[in-house]
Amino acid sequence: MCLTAAALCAALAVTAVAASPSLREALAHMLGGFEPYAQEVEGVAATDQSIQLRVVSALSDGNKTVIYLEARDLEQERLGAQTTFQTLWVDRPEAAYVGGTFSSGQTVSYDAETHTALMRFTFTGDGPPASGGTLELGIRSFTPSLWTEESAMPQELLTQDLLEVMELETGETVLVPEQTPTGLEGIQSGFLSAVGFGTDGRLHIQFRYGEGINAAESTLHLEVGSRSYEASGGGDQAAYDRLLRYFDMGEDGGETLFEYGGAWYQDTCYNIWPSDWEDVSLGGVSGRFIGGELIEGEWNLSIPLENVPHRRIPVGEYIGHIKLTYLDLTAMGMSVESDPGETPDTLGYPASLFFSDGTTLALGKPDTTSNGQGYSFNHWSTEAPIDPGQVVGVSIGMRYIPIQSDDTAGPGYWLAELPAQESGRAG
Repeated sequence: MCLTAAALCAALAVTAVAASPSLREALAHMLGGFEPYAQEVEGVAATDQSIQLRVVSALSDGNKTVIYLEARDLEQERLGAQTTFQTLWVDRPEAAYVGGTFSSGQTVSYDAETHTALMRFTFTGDGPPASGGTLELGIRSFTPSLWTEESAMPQELLTQDLLEVMELETGETVLVPEQTPTGLEGIQSGFLSAVGFGTDGRLHIQFRYGEGINAAESTLHLEVGSRSYEASGGGDQAAYDRLLRYFDMGEDGGETLFEYGGAWYQDTCYNIWPSDWEDVSLGGVSGRFIGGELIEGEWNLSIPLENVPHRRIPVGEYIGHIKLTYLDLTAMGMSVESDPGETPDTLGYPASLFFSDGTTLALGKPDTTSNGQGYSFNHWSTEAPIDPGQVVGVSIGMRYIPIQSDDTAGPGYWLAELPAQESGRAG
């Protein structure tokens, strides 16, 4: 059940004006039905390394907070549609959180004319919901461009032919580049330079980074397996021991990054021998590629927050051995605090909301889950705002808990089946 137009009119202030018409439109699109709830944030900005960062919008329910910011390059054109920022620290001083999760800052729209990126940052605190106060955010760097690519290595690349190796000035042994150059479908940021057993008696997989890629900051993951271990389903001890030996690659993980002939390479050396040739399987390749140099600096922001409509309901219900202690129903979704006792268990079940008009809303499984000794927190989000005052019941798994108008709950009971529901899971 989404909020009515009348309820929306009673919500919080409209969002701050963005730097350009295209960014204003993008911000409105990202907020969607939550736009009337989003706070206008003014006067919260920081500038370093000629990058100005300004907060334009905030949306919070005491646990989950979504911040929209504009990052503008005042001198150059280092930012773009794939820019991210990396957070050094985040704090909600007024909150009694035991932990939390947060994202990197992601660009959701970019205006090339003003060199400005509209970015989104999300934080979810685990604990009783905070009321008002600020979110303190410290940002340490901007990555001008970041993207991911993936593919698979052709098994036929691995032959019994030995490849030449060379020793770097730093002492590592790597394959001589470009002995078996092979492009990979789905990866545009480089190619396999050489794959095979070297004359040093070890398997090497060498990747050449493309021009403009920041190889030192990029990461590459290569999948190598054992046919005998896979065939045994993990039940063959000898095959398991062999697989462990494959990845006994030393303190450096067997990875060597080096420059050769003006290009950058990553050579990964495994403890796999030519006698293992028939057993070795080549798998996937995935990369997290970074373009351009990191922009390192210090951007500290103190962002005032106001909560959207909120109900906090004490609960004494059990689902199995897990005791539910509090339900928090907000315009942005639901949070549940529970006590799993001495176990590490948590409520990772799909949830649904039941409204006074007879409609229901499926929330799916939790967006975030955390637990510790004697506590567990689960958070579910909705795609569109809801009116928490109209919620008359919630289900977690097949357990239904009635919610009374005086903000009490229970007694609960088991459902035979869930009714037909509208989809309301946030992306």
